[in-house]
Amino acid sequence: MERARLRKLAASASRGFYRALPIMLGYAPIGTAYGLLSRQAGCGVWTTLGLSVFVFAGASQFMAILMIASQASPAAIISSTFVVNFRHVLMAASLSPFVTSWKKWQRAALGCMLTDESFVMHSRHFGDGDTDSAAAITLNAAAYITWAAASVAGFYIGGLTGDPRRLGLDFALPGMFIGLLMPLCRDNASAVSAAAGGLSALALHMAGAGNWAAFLGAVVGASAGLVFGKDA
Repeated sequence: MERARLRKLAASASRGFYRALPIMLGYAPIGTAYGLLSRQAGCGVWTTLGLSVFVFAGASQFMAILMIASQASPAAIISSTFVVNFRHVLMAASLSPFVTSWKKWQRAALGCMLTDESFVMHSRHFGDGDTDSAAAITLNAAAYITWAAASVAGFYIGGLTGDPRRLGLDFALPGMFIGLLMPLCRDNASAVSAAAGGLSALALHMAGAGNWAAFLGAVVGASAGLVFGKDA
């Protein structure tokens, strides 16, 4: 009986790892770019790894190291990270009806390691009726470990390449934002929200709002999407 349970668990974990492969392949280069830029910004290896372990949110980590480099206040960094990551609360809430039978620690593991990419995979398989906790948690863990390892690798690679700007990695942050944003613009409301948020953030930055431009731009974009969505 115990052997059969272990075989079933191993099969579920293998299935989760297989599903995680596309995410891992995407996280490896972006995580490496994060590690490179973190070193360029003056962060140490433990800060670089710590952000990956305790925050595990690519966009927020890129933003945080840039804010650290510009000597932004801890309050500004934390509040900006909260706004950028708040979508994770909504994503977790949308998955919660599928995992009511899971144990508390399993639901916690799903939520704390949830990203945009893993959310898409979970939504697909949960919607098809596959709510295997071992497969889902393995997927999350594989992506999590890949991101953390890539960030450390990028940090040390940065010490060998000299100035990382020669590699064109300055575009990593805006490129990642564009990559995350475009698939979400599925209707007019989301497109209006993205445009309003981006343009207002740009205008505020040019007006001298500094690191608060992204925070305020997110508020404007979310508000515009809400208003336009009601009117549509």
